Amino acid sequence: MLVLKSLTVLAGTSLASAANLTVSIPSSPPLLPNPASLAPSTHAVLIGPPGVQYEAPIRRDNTFTFPDLAEASYLLTVHSRDYFFPPLRVDVTKAADGTQQETVQAWQTFRGNEWSNKGPFYGSGNGELRTQIQPSSQKNFYQDRGGFNIIDFVKSPMILMALVSVAFIFGMPYIMDNMDPEMKEEFDDMQKKGPLSGSSGAAAQLQNFDIAGWLAGKGSSTEQGAGDIGKKR
Repeated sequence: MLVLKSLTVLAGTSLASAANLTVSIPSSPPLLPNPASLAPSTHAVLIGPPGVQYEAPIRRDNTFTFPDLAEASYLLTVHSRDYFFPPLRVDVTKAADGTQQETVQAWQTFRGNEWSNKGPFYGSGNGELRTQIQPSSQKNFYQDRGGFNIIDFVKSPMILMALVSVAFIFGMPYIMDNMDPEMKEEFDDMQKKGPLSGSSGAAAQLQNFDIAGWLAGKGSSTEQGAGDIGKKR
């Protein structure tokens, strides 16, 4: 009997000291006017020390319940198909007054920051904490197709290159006509001495080459050379 009584006392003590956390999603228009419209796959995950993790599906009253939480520091994340929810830091600590009930506190936390960096306070309770969490933004999986924008069209690299080329084509004659005669003469000399002038001259000679005459001259010179050899014999 004594053993049974001691076990009962220990069980009652552990249940009395266990902390409970209830997180509800209220109506938050215009982003989420009706929390009942959340997908059934919406669930919350409470991650504690290594190896400690709790999951709670969303209930009909739009709440998540985590019973019997041990003394530790937890990270609460709500996973939804259509909305983003801010992560919360939940601390379960011993009560300051020395009672059996534990103190449960919650703050907003920020990913990529130090764990000690706490955001807005979400409430505190002895033995149990009931708090609310609202969505921060809505997930958008589709991007609206934009219409024709003349500014974006002109900013295109191909269009800019075409505009610059057109400006050179129509602007160079005007610049050459208004150029100083001495400067124009120097510019012409530079063009003649440039590497492109030699290649253009070679191309012109190749185009004006008379291949028929060259073949005819080669044939006559060959026959003449053969006749000279016959005479010598």
